[in-house]
Amino acid sequence: MTTLIPILTQLALLSLLARVVYLCYFHPLARYPGPFWARFTNLWRFITFLGGQHHLTEQRLHDKYGRVVRVAPNWLSFSSLEDYDAVYGFNKSVEKDDFYTFGRGSSQREASIFATRSSALHRQKKKKVLGPALSSSKVRRYESIITSHVEVFLARVESLRRPAGDQGISAVNMAPSIYQFTLDTMLEVLFGPAVTAHPYTDSAIAGDICAQLRMLTKTAWSFSLWPTYGWLMNTRPIGALFRKPRYNKDGAPTGMAGLMAAGHSAIMRDPERIANAEQPGPGSMAAALTAIVYQLGLQEGQLWQETLRQGTHISKGSTIATSVSPRLQAVIKETIRLRAVFPTAFPRVIMPGAETVIPSLSAPLPVGTTVSANSHVLGRSREIWGDNADQWIPQRWLGDEEHCRKMENQFVAFGKGARGCIGRDLAVLVLAKAAMALVQQWKIKSVGQLRGRSHLEMQYDQCWVELERLKDYS
Repeated sequence: MTTLIPILTQLALLSLLARVVYLCYFHPLARYPGPFWARFTNLWRFITFLGGQHHLTEQRLHDKYGRVVRVAPNWLSFSSLEDYDAVYGFNKSVEKDDFYTFGRGSSQREASIFATRSSALHRQKKKKVLGPALSSSKVRRYESIITSHVEVFLARVESLRRPAGDQGISAVNMAPSIYQFTLDTMLEVLFGPAVTAHPYTDSAIAGDICAQLRMLTKTAWSFSLWPTYGWLMNTRPIGALFRKPRYNKDGAPTGMAGLMAAGHSAIMRDPERIANAEQPGPGSMAAALTAIVYQLGLQEGQLWQETLRQGTHISKGSTIATSVSPRLQAVIKETIRLRAVFPTAFPRVIMPGAETVIPSLSAPLPVGTTVSANSHVLGRSREIWGDNADQWIPQRWLGDEEHCRKMENQFVAFGKGARGCIGRDLAVLVLAKAAMALVQQWKIKSVGQLRGRSHLEMQYDQCWVELERLKDYS
């Protein structure tokens, strides 16, 4: 027995060494460039993700190696628009996998459009949600809800203003208030006003739900990057240890537990709508609005503040595309292009029949290969946007119909094809109404840098601006 253990140990080491050699030099993806560690482990990406630098790392890799980078033993990242269209377009043989179950295993019932793998099932769920709730025309039903939350948002910002001079100018960190605003808005759109008091985050049961949700997005994505870690963290003992519900002084659950309790009746009334909803998340909209405020407060953005104050930029058009002015849309789109709210790569898997879906490659991809394209990388691509890709220039979106159509084809922030974000119109309306309300009430000047880290959604912690009330505001 004592001699058997060393032999088994040596065999295990030899097997591991053989596996590493195969992955590095003989695997079908070994022909593609990438960092050394990516040849045989995905752990480096997990560590990079936890440091909040995943999007920046992928951009540096593509700058170094080109449009195709091997980022894991069985994973290729792409940076061209043509490759993006091939991966996320209408091809039915490039599908999702267990990555979207966030470490809970493939046996879990597909509860949302986001996690649905089958294109046919996705179409069914999309029809159930988009028709009754999120079509462009029906999004206008939520305008009164959005307006009421914008008013609360402005009041919160006013209460946070602190003197920074003798001219009525005050400095405010906008990031926390923006996250509150987007969370309150989306919860009322999703569950309705009967769930709890308006606004939700000021209620007794809310607790520290904003912090809990931000941490949830980070941990959920990390589960997917390292499935073993996700499986471990989703076991009952670990869940009981780290996800204990919190209670207020009256013994009622708060935070996420409080939200689940408050939303129970709403879910029971309309379980299909709630379970299948794929509306823009509060984190992604908060990131977009925070970035918009920051960009408008920079020197080049202050000119756009004056532009937006002139005329009406949100009308009563039949659709969001026609009711939000081109100039306001240009500010929104350019900000999201430059500062992607989902600066991560949503992977797809090559299924039988899709081996040559990316025609520019020198060889077919093996079935089971993971492929992706990072929206942050594409948004900063000089090949797509020109030499000024790193600059915030909203006027690049203005022009004749042909130019605007070309720009829209290059815009991937909301996804493309049949599986693009069905909550796009709702997100644009929320962003437009909040941004206009801010610039109509205050002159905005950004102070310092926009600070935050990227996880599943871009998370901004610091966005300091000076606010000067406009004299003609009433």
